[in-house]
Amino acid sequence: MRACCSCAAALGGMQTGITLGWTSPILPYLTSAESFLPELSEDQISSITSLLALGAIVGAVPAGKIADRIGRKWAIFLTAVPFAVCWFTLFTIRNLNSIYVARFIGGIGAGAVCVLVPVYAGEIAQPSIRGALGALFPLLFSLGIMFSYVAGAYCSYVIFNLACCAILIPFVLGVPFIPESPMWLVQKNRKIQAIKILTILRGSHYDVTEEIAVLQDDVNRMENLSGGLKDLVGTKAGRRAAITCVGLMFFQQLCGIDAVLFYTVNIFQAANSTIDPFLATIIIGFTEVVMTIFVAIVIDRFGRKPLLIISGIMMTICLSVLGYYFKLKDGGNDMSTFGWLPLANLALFNIVFSIGYGSVPFTVISEIFPPETKGVASSMSIVVHWSLVFAVTKLFPTMEYRMGQAMTFWTFSCFTAASVIFSYFVVPETKGKTLQEIQSKLKRRQKSKTECQVEPV
Repeated sequence: MRACCSCAAALGGMQTGITLGWTSPILPYLTSAESFLPELSEDQISSITSLLALGAIVGAVPAGKIADRIGRKWAIFLTAVPFAVCWFTLFTIRNLNSIYVARFIGGIGAGAVCVLVPVYAGEIAQPSIRGALGALFPLLFSLGIMFSYVAGAYCSYVIFNLACCAILIPFVLGVPFIPESPMWLVQKNRKIQAIKILTILRGSHYDVTEEIAVLQDDVNRMENLSGGLKDLVGTKAGRRAAITCVGLMFFQQLCGIDAVLFYTVNIFQAANSTIDPFLATIIIGFTEVVMTIFVAIVIDRFGRKPLLIISGIMMTICLSVLGYYFKLKDGGNDMSTFGWLPLANLALFNIVFSIGYGSVPFTVISEIFPPETKGVASSMSIVVHWSLVFAVTKLFPTMEYRMGQAMTFWTFSCFTAASVIFSYFVVPETKGKTLQEIQSKLKRRQKSKTECQVEPV
């Protein structure tokens, strides 16, 4: 039941993935001779990709407060509106300004979804499976990206956008039937309904009395707090949680993942790979889906921290190798023997990103904040996330032009190396811990910086 609820809500993550992956197969068409647009400048191309992120910032800011007012379920449901407007605009109006508007509006839905779905998943899950349920969001997100890669490569522009809109239907039909968050119901003095929903979620054999008492204690504490930014940073635990989540969002984006996802086809074309760029892009999307499934299985066994450290180390290696490949190519060397290397390298990069920084930050956001500040904290983290998406996707073409592709990827590798240090010294392990245990851990000085628990198989 919990998995079904999380999956229905996480279908919004699939829409987010579709909107994010949309540019990779579409940009080559829009810049080709067959396009309905005149020749596009570098600035116009980067605007098509980056306006999604600006819209996401607008959607993320009020999402937490809206969810506190009308409930998690209906706030998630409302995100279908900007997605629907986005796709309808794209397949009915054909000019550059309409694409700008559609991308911005679609971003509003994407930003709100990234705030709401992880919070909802964290509030309906038990600590023992919270990581696995939280990983459903990045899984559906990855499926959305792969859908864009496949459909965009083999469908016409109009059919592709119609298909993207059709994928929204299961989300619209499914979300009204998911239960409301028990935490939110207790906040609204609807304890009887919260007990019924917890019984459904946990099973009739489970005694929900203790869990309801914990939720009530949390709500009683919240009554004396505004739930604003002041409450978030007013305690040591709040400050450490904020630093952790902002840092995770920072390094998640400055590894260059969204530059890769938005411009995958272009990167393969620039690399002169011997493999068809569209096929290579689909393979990249497939590896991300497979590895996100893997993470959903292992995240509650290996914990959050080890996955982040491994991810950071391997991404640094991948980006360094890719940068060296472009250095040799730009130096006039014959790279035909290594035409397979860009695909293998980016596939491995996507794999190691997925096992750590692709999934873990969203899980941590859903678990590390107390209920009274979860809304504002999630919004803050996602605003940082999408601000960096905008910066990276807007600047990536300029970085390639002015710095060269080798130096661009080496710059990203410096950030991934720094992410290893951050994960090792700053990020707390939250695997299997209750909210109260996590908050206690944040309040005291960590006795061990290397707490990386692994459950036996």
